[in-house]
Amino acid sequence: MIEQQTSTDTRIDINESTFITVIPSAVYNLEVWEYVDGHRPHRMGRMDYKFNRDSFAGFIYRLFPGVDFVKIHNLQKQINPFFDFEV
Repeated sequence: MIEQQTSTDTRIDINESTFITVIPSAVYNLEVWEYVDGHRPHRMGRMDYKFNRDSFAGFIYRLFPGVDFVKIHNLQKQINPFFDFEV
């Protein structure tokens, strides 16, 4: 699910307690967040997706060792349009 927050950043849910924020105009344009204590967001990591998208799978896998590559591929399909990459 993609939930628009503003015109410049987007939230993409990974699961019920973690999500990705895409901010195309920022240097670190992809951030992974988790809710601690059920309500307070905590940034787990960030990366420059535009120039390092080939390392996205490893980046997500290090944060979530139980995630499968189909899930990672589906996340990339949701992120790529924000950077004019092919889906």
